[in-house]
Amino acid sequence: MTQHPTAFRPWAQALQGPLPGSDAQQTMAPSVRRNDPQADARAVREAGVLLLLYVQRGVLHMPLIVRPAYDGPHGGQVAFPGGRREAGDPDLWRTALRETEEEIGVRSGAIRKMGALSPIFIPNSRYQVSPFVGCMEGVPVFRPDAAEVSQVLSVPIPALLDGTRRQRETWLIRGQEVDVPFFAFGEHKIWGATAMILAEFLCLQTR
Repeated sequence: MTQHPTAFRPWAQALQGPLPGSDAQQTMAPSVRRNDPQADARAVREAGVLLLLYVQRGVLHMPLIVRPAYDGPHGGQVAFPGGRREAGDPDLWRTALRETEEEIGVRSGAIRKMGALSPIFIPNSRYQVSPFVGCMEGVPVFRPDAAEVSQVLSVPIPALLDGTRRQRETWLIRGQEVDVPFFAFGEHKIWGATAMILAEFLCLQTR
């Protein structure tokens, strides 16, 4: 296994073992997503996203992006940098790197791959998303693409591990009452597939 700096090593080691998988993801799944065994079979598009770890003032962080508000399934939501696989991408890891560079301006060459989390299907957009974990030395300088990113959040990992951040509410979504778990971070609510991916990632250090 590639040796990583001390701050990243426990996560890199955990990524080499069995993943928490769907059980961890489902702890943050909205009620309309649960018990859907045919979801993967309906996926028609591929995407890659990146959980990018870096150390800022001695604390492990990762960036999340806030999507611009628009009339679409993910408008205004908090997400990982990433997106759709394009014909020129040799694999989904390269998709995640390319999209990260395009969306928040972090150079692909500065990022080292640590491992991958479990794929997840997103019903609204019909994507099968592959999440990857990478790390970089130093604190990234973000240059967000205004067309795709309204804000970059630099999120401390210890904040996400704080159990009080996990909350839930009943929302009205497309005329249906939905039980929605989310991570509370400032004024933002991190929910849906992003929260489900985070739940598996955080479970690497809490199981």
